[in-house]
Amino acid sequence: MSSRAGSLVFATAFANSLLGGAALSNGLGPWDWIAVALLFGIGGLIVFMFSPYHPYTFRFDSEELLDQYVDGDRPTTMSAMRRALALRIKADMAGNWRIIQRLRVALQIALLFLLLDILAWLLAIAGV
Repeated sequence: MSSRAGSLVFATAFANSLLGGAALSNGLGPWDWIAVALLFGIGGLIVFMFSPYHPYTFRFDSEELLDQYVDGDRPTTMSAMRRALALRIKADMAGNWRIIQRLRVALQIALLFLLLDILAWLLAIAGV
C-alpha cells in the first residue's frame, strides 16, 4: 500500500507541476481553485495513508504467553494453547483487514481526486 501511495505522490506532483504551471499563467479562475482544492484533498489522503499510527496487531509478547499458558495456576495443554493462539491470530487478521480496507478506500478516493484534478487543470487551460 505504501508503494502505491508513493506512486500517487509522484503522479500528483508531475501532473500538477506540468498542468498547473500552464493553467496559472493566465491568472486564477474557478477551475484553478477547484484544482488546488483537489490537490489539498489528495495531500490530506496521502498523509493519512503514510501515517505511522495505524494500530496493526500481529505480534505476541512472549512474557504474556508464558504467564497465560505456562506459569499460571494450571498450565494449559499444547492443543488448548494452539487453539487459543489460532483464534488470536484470526482476530488480529480481522482487525488488520479493517485498517487495510480504510487505506484502500483512501487510495481510491485520492486516485479519483487526481483524475478530477487533472480534468480541472485541463479545463482551466482551455479557458472554459
